[in-house]
Parts: sequence; C-alpha cells; structure tokens
Amino acid sequence: MSSSNRKLTWSWIILIVFFLSLVCLTGVTTAAEPIAATTDSASLPTEETGKLNLVCNDYALFIAGISNPQGSLAAEEKKPGWVRYAKFIDQRWGQFEKSRLERMREWGAKELNTAAAAAPTVFYPFSGPDFINIDTFFPQAKTYIMIALEPVGEIPDFASLEENTFFTCLQRSIYELLHLDFFITENMKGILKTKELKGVLPVIMFFMAREKARILDINYWVMKPDGAIEEAPAIKRERIKSEGIAGVRIVFEKAGSQEKQTLYYISYNLRNDCFGKNEHFVAFLKSFGPMTTFEKAASYLMHKPGFSGIKQFILDQSHSVLQTDSGIPVQYFDPSSWNLRFYGKYTRPIQLFDSRFQSELARIYREVGAVQPLPFGIGYRHRLNTSNLMLALKKEKVLSTDVK
Repeated sequence: MSSSNRKLTWSWIILIVFFLSLVCLTGVTTAAEPIAATTDSASLPTEETGKLNLVCNDYALFIAGISNPQGSLAAEEKKPGWVRYAKFIDQRWGQFEKSRLERMREWGAKELNTAAAAAPTVFYPFSGPDFINIDTFFPQAKTYIMIALEPVGEIPDFASLEENTFFTCLQRSIYELLHLDFFITENMKGILKTKELKGVLPVIMFFMAREKARILDINYWVMKPDGAIEEAPAIKRERIKSEGIAGVRIVFEKAGSQEKQTLYYISYNLRNDCFGKNEHFVAFLKSFGPMTTFEKAASYLMHKPGFSGIKQFILDQSHSVLQTDSGIPVQYFDPSSWNLRFYGKYTRPIQLFDSRFQSELARIYREVGAVQPLPFGIGYRHRLNTSNLMLALKKEKVLSTDVK
C-alpha cells in the first residue's frame, strides 16, 4: 500500500471513531432525568429498536380493538373474534367515556391544575393496572409511577394464542374497572395468571391506546439488589433473568403532542417488611422529587400499622395527595402543613371495610360549606352522589423545608 493510501485509510479510521463517540454520547442520560432511571444499551436508539417500537404501538392498538390497516397486525384484524371484540369494546368504551371520563376530565381541569403543574411526577401505589384514572386526572404529568402486587406479564404473541380466549380474558380483566371504577384484587389474581393474560402489561397497553397515546418504547425493567437497573425490549418477550424488583417502563406521547411521557409499573409489596428494607428502591422513588400521589381503592391498607412506611413516605414526599377515604386517614394530614379540600359525600365505607369508618372525616362532611360537589362516582362508593375525594395541598413553607 502506498504512503498516500495509508494516510487516507488512517484518516477514515479517525473519522469513524470520532463519529461513533458522538453516537455513544447521545445515549447518556441528561441531568433532568433521575439518575436511577438510566437504561442499558438495549434501549439506545437503533434501526432495530425503532422498528420494534412501531410494533409495540401496533400491538397496543390491536389489544384495544382499534383498527390499524397499515400495522403489522393488519391481517389479524380480519379474524371474526377480533372483529366481534372490537365492536363490543368500541360501544362499551363510548359509554364509559360519556358517563365517567368526560366528567372526570372537566372536574380535573378545574380542580387539579395547581397540583398537576407543581409536581410532574404522579405516584399511584396499590394501583393494579389502572392507568386510565391517573391519566384522566393528570394528563400532563411527565412521569407516572404505579406500584401493585400484580405481575408485569408480557406482550401477547397472537400467533401462538387462541384469539377468542385472549380477548375473553382481557374483557374480564377490564370489566370491573369499566363498571365499578376499581379492580377487585382477588379476581385479578385469577385472571392475570392464565396463559393468555399473564400480567398487567396488555391491560395498561389497552388503556393507553384507548386514550390515544402512541407508544414509543416498552422495556422490561429490573432493579437488582445492589440498586443497578437492567432493561430489555418487551416486544422480544425475553425476560430479564436477574433477580430483583421487576417492572416495565413505557415511553409514550399523546395525540397532537411531541412531549414524551414515561410510565413505570412496578410489581412490589408495599408492606413495611418489604418497602422499608429496600433502600435502593426508596432512593429511586425519591429521585423523582416532590410528587402528586393518587389513591382510589387502596383497601384501607394505610389505616393499618403494617403499611406505616408507605404512608409516611407519601406524607413526606408528596406536594399534593388526591384520594378517597380508602387512602391515608384524614387525621394524619396536619392542618399546619396541609390545605385540605373535600368533595362529594362521605357516610361510611362499604360493608367489607366498615371497621375503617373515620369519625373525624364524617364530622368534616357534616359541616355546612366545607364540601364541594363531585360530579362523578369513584372508588368503592362508585355510584354518582355516593363518592368522596380529598385533595391535600402541602403548604409552600412546609414544602420548601420538609420534603426530603
């Protein structure tokens, strides 16, 4: 090789190395993101992951019964089972939208604008797969963190599933939320352990697609015992073999918006003997800063001593809390630290939780002028004019000094 050719070859090598270094730098997490939320190379932008992400959105639309003629599952839409399912879901969702979601959106836009603007992260413990309620109340949040006992599950492989059986299981899984506005934990345990529906992921994808969100990325997420985080593309259905806290991270954007939003669903037990002993996980949650906490049908767990850790975490880390009476008992919201607003009607819990009656809350609801109307039903008392919500806003002087 001539001297001039060798010089040319080395010039090209230097240019290639320089280019690759720039590409690698684009994958570094920015300072605006929590350090604990960084991902591995599996989530870096490549041509392959770009195609996989498009497929993720195709699957979400298909699961939601929304036709997508140009998508990768277009041929599956012609099957009679999916056609029947899509027709049924369109009708049922339209009813749900009109009877509940429209009223919730209007109320939230009026009553929750302060809370939503102040805390870009929404925290939803004891959530199950209920993405729809936090998205309806807090549609502009940058990050949603949902924690519950139900397993993560996987994106269905429709080529190997009986389509009729899958959609029957899916309809059963969302039936309670559409009719009652909450999931019954024991029923969900049975439904989400079938071979067709192994966890919450398809249910969350259903709600996202129905809310006209476009899914950009879905990754399995695991926090290892040392606090390190590992991720892998969920569409490949190759579960992470590392031990630790399991979850899924979904990046999406709403129709008409280019602002990316992120949802974490994490399968975890929030009892004191689990939550308080995992410092890395608690630090991960704290890294998102002051948050809005939402509670709706929490089985009155934070009324019990065994859940005092998560109760205190919420009180310490939240800028605002929106909850029904099944959340944190009202006496824990010190009036010197919180401004409280009450909505709807409170009589007493449903019979199953009758022992969790709050006399202090009942006294507040009896006061003339202390309570504002609630134009929809929510939580265990899900019928109109039987439900209650409390919005707690931490006072600015407390927020500036006490949130750790």
